[in-house]
Amino acid sequence: MRNKKGFTLIEVAISVTLLSVVMVFMIKFVSIIKSDEDLIDIETDLILNKTIISRTIHEDIILANGIASLNCLTNTKCTIELNNGESRNLEIIMDGTTLVYKNTSNDEILLSKKNPNDYKFSLNKNETAYLYLLNIGVDSHPEYNIEIVNKKS
Repeated sequence: MRNKKGFTLIEVAISVTLLSVVMVFMIKFVSIIKSDEDLIDIETDLILNKTIISRTIHEDIILANGIASLNCLTNTKCTIELNNGESRNLEIIMDGTTLVYKNTSNDEILLSKKNPNDYKFSLNKNETAYLYLLNIGVDSHPEYNIEIVNKKS
């Protein structure tokens, strides 16, 4: 009698082939999950930046009892004169990816935020007879734009 306890070469080849097909699909699945995770990380960073920037600037303006004047010479730098006599610069640096908000009297940086994945900031001032409007935009993602609105005195 012959001992038939082993596998034939064909059975091993079929098993390896099936295992390879399953592994290819698993690798593709993992790469899809990784790209989704990266996108979620970027969106989370953009939302956090929006919240932190908006809150910091709005609280500063409220503590100063509003804006006295708003001057933007370019779409990368604005000067905000506050009603308490202080002045702030809002500037976009590092090739448009970083926003810096600082006290001009002592050059103290009150806020510095970098956008993820090289998304760029832009500044746009609109002024009406009754309002100061400053839009801090995130290029190609208007859902993350920040609007600073203040009533004129």
